[in-house]
Amino acid sequence: MSIHTHEHAAVRKRSRLTRRGAIAGAVALAIVSSAAVTPMAAIAATPPGITIADGKSAVAYSYETAIRERVFIPVAGVDQDLDGQTDVTAVDIIRPNDPTGALKSPAIIDPSPYYTTLGRGTEAQLLNNLGDGVTNLFPLYYDNYFVPRGYAMLHAQMNGTAFSTGCPNHGGPGDIESMKVVVDWLNGRVAAYDAEGNPVVADWHNGKSSMIGKSYDGTLANGVAATGVDGLSTIVPIESISDWYKYSRTNGIRHNTNYPQSLSNTVTNPDRRSLCAPVRDSWVPLIGEPSGDVTPFWDDRNYLLDVDNVKASVFAIQGLNDDNVRMSQFGEWWSALAENEVPRKVWLPKIGHVDPFDFRREVWVDTLHRWFDYWLLDIDNGIMTEPMATVETAPGEFTDESTWPAPGTEPVALNLTGTEAGVAGALALQPVSELETLSFTGVTGASISETNLVTDPTGQQATRLAFLSAPLETELRLSGTPIVNLAASINTTQANFGVALVDYGPATLTPRSPGDGSLKTDQLTCWGESNEFDSACFPESVLRSADVDLWRISRGALDSTNRDTLVEGLGTPVVAGQEYLYDFPMEPYDHTVPAGHRIGLLVTTNLSGYNNDGTRGVSVTVDVQESTIILPIVGGLAAAAASGGLGVPAPVELSFDMGGHGDPIEAQSVAYGATGTVPEDPTVEGYVFTGWFADAEFTTPFDFAAPLVTDAVAYAHWMTVEEYVASLEITASSLTVKKGGSVTVSVEGFGPDSESIGDVTELVTLTSSVATDVIDGDTITFPTASAHTITATLGEVRASVVIDVTVEAAQPPASEDAPPAGLAFTGATPLLAAGLIAALMALAGAALLIARRRAQAGAASE
Repeated sequence: MSIHTHEHAAVRKRSRLTRRGAIAGAVALAIVSSAAVTPMAAIAATPPGITIADGKSAVAYSYETAIRERVFIPVAGVDQDLDGQTDVTAVDIIRPNDPTGALKSPAIIDPSPYYTTLGRGTEAQLLNNLGDGVTNLFPLYYDNYFVPRGYAMLHAQMNGTAFSTGCPNHGGPGDIESMKVVVDWLNGRVAAYDAEGNPVVADWHNGKSSMIGKSYDGTLANGVAATGVDGLSTIVPIESISDWYKYSRTNGIRHNTNYPQSLSNTVTNPDRRSLCAPVRDSWVPLIGEPSGDVTPFWDDRNYLLDVDNVKASVFAIQGLNDDNVRMSQFGEWWSALAENEVPRKVWLPKIGHVDPFDFRREVWVDTLHRWFDYWLLDIDNGIMTEPMATVETAPGEFTDESTWPAPGTEPVALNLTGTEAGVAGALALQPVSELETLSFTGVTGASISETNLVTDPTGQQATRLAFLSAPLETELRLSGTPIVNLAASINTTQANFGVALVDYGPATLTPRSPGDGSLKTDQLTCWGESNEFDSACFPESVLRSADVDLWRISRGALDSTNRDTLVEGLGTPVVAGQEYLYDFPMEPYDHTVPAGHRIGLLVTTNLSGYNNDGTRGVSVTVDVQESTIILPIVGGLAAAAASGGLGVPAPVELSFDMGGHGDPIEAQSVAYGATGTVPEDPTVEGYVFTGWFADAEFTTPFDFAAPLVTDAVAYAHWMTVEEYVASLEITASSLTVKKGGSVTVSVEGFGPDSESIGDVTELVTLTSSVATDVIDGDTITFPTASAHTITATLGEVRASVVIDVTVEAAQPPASEDAPPAGLAFTGATPLLAAGLIAALMALAGAALLIARRRAQAGAASE
């Protein structure tokens, strides 16, 4: 094909999403609680031609007389069938017939490769010409429901499928471009033609488009959104892929062989399959088989690499039990959208690869209707102020939450603890044994099925290892991505590790199979307008139910060669017998383990579904002192401890941040749930310690009486003496002195609550009311006789004392009422210096000044 592909530099760009990068993303998904994003778009008045009833767009146009047409859009630069001709995208359109011409319709686009092969919906409906040579049957209900309400419905046919030319390219750049041009045409940026070659202009369009669809269809919507194309206002991906590599491979392990070729052959019209065979064959050296590595082929199909471009809002629907398009396809995409503050919403039902129309129909159609009204017609219906996430917590029970993972989710590490060889180990907050290792040998000559791996966990430990919690005393909810940290050695150079996280206990749940948990009934319900060719009535579905003794919460796998990177050619074999840390994410999930149940982690090699090209019969030795699993627990460590099934948490650490002052204080190891010890107040010259705080911004005092259930830091808060002092008291060695004599002074500082902060003489500035006085440190010498006012200043705070300097030596006091020499003077006690009017006046002024300052300081402290 002539469209450009990424240079191998894309592989380096992908380093953000190599195995370790994926783990970082998984941690973020496990713990980050992203606030709802309220869009800033202005809400316009009701658009011309649109009717509003009960806050929603209402039926105003005839489905029977709707305009039906097909246009063809050249995809510049794309020639995926290698015939030397530009590929062309076919689009079947059904839109309202508005004789007044006032209506400008928004576009709902369903981009798909299925329209003439596998079909759409549980009925596998195809685009069909049933009557007059134009398309009369448009698959699904979108056209029946939305066209009478003023919307246009476009069925866009991916490159090489249905009535488009070219060849499918496994969701690659050309496939995405073949769908992007539909938005470009609607906004006048590229041309389109009818079957006779006449130009067709979308003059009926209002400039706003959406893309919706399940599986491959929603995948194309993700890919187009990642181009950042203008005019795409929102997408609704249902059970959709964000990274094609992770659809058929996990951490270096292939799930199958030559899958891209197989899928592309399936969606190609039978009469074009031989034409497209050379294109499919050309992928063989590009897709990284049998290594399972990430190559540039896969980078071209990783929409996460361009998620920063997404401008459209996203309403995602992802089945928690979907083992086809797994939760990790949603999880990393969702986390990246959150980081980029994309307006978003999500439904997470406990069902498999099923459209919400087939498990929660009435609520779904209403929600989708309001979503499109808001983003495509600017109808202010409040949908973006509603909770962001809707999670199915029990069969048929849905909970609305502000975000996902659930608010309050925190990562909690559980130890994979050994008890004795041949016996199931423990899953606990602290190691329960001094046993260092446990070993097993993987199945020779075959893979181990999931059933054999998870059944009877206390049974044989020869081909697997099981680690179990005690029965829970209270329920425990997991929300997010579990992460395995497996410290292990193997007896060869390669192994495919497999793990499963299991809830052991009886329950009635929606099973993953058959039918992905959904069962179609004979009851029809109708959603929109019908005609003789296209019915708006579809069979209802109900959820299946199954009584189970255990439930696989999540699973995961890793090729030991790819322990550090997935990038092509960079993985390295291990050294036999050498211990490595294999850390990798499992599939995201949301599940509440009931009281009385046990949580189990099972470890094996060559787990069925994750076993292509793995070495068989590998002996594995697990270091049970170093291995852990990090679970995303709602309520964090406190909830884990309260569950009663995971043992006593390890002691927590209380450390002290001295803020760069004073001597360090040794951290305290505090038993979980106990309280820390208040250390002695630190002291530093020139600073006042004002207390311990729980945050570096000093907004919340540290509560030493509160039980500690996680590591904590107490932050020391300091103020300079100048910042802290509220008043001063100055004391002279004598209040009378002979001309030419000297006195020394000392100054004491007081805080906002009149508490003494000690001698601050060295910090104050001393001044005299007589310019000829000599001030040397804390000593003042008086060359002239008069009343001298000595003032101490620290910042904005002052205090004064009056010294009576006489010509002759000072006389003894005339009565017992006279103040003795050396009396402290604060400005609040009157000084009697008989016969000296000037001194009395100075004293009065000083007293007034200090009284005012103390009053101000006292008010500030209150």
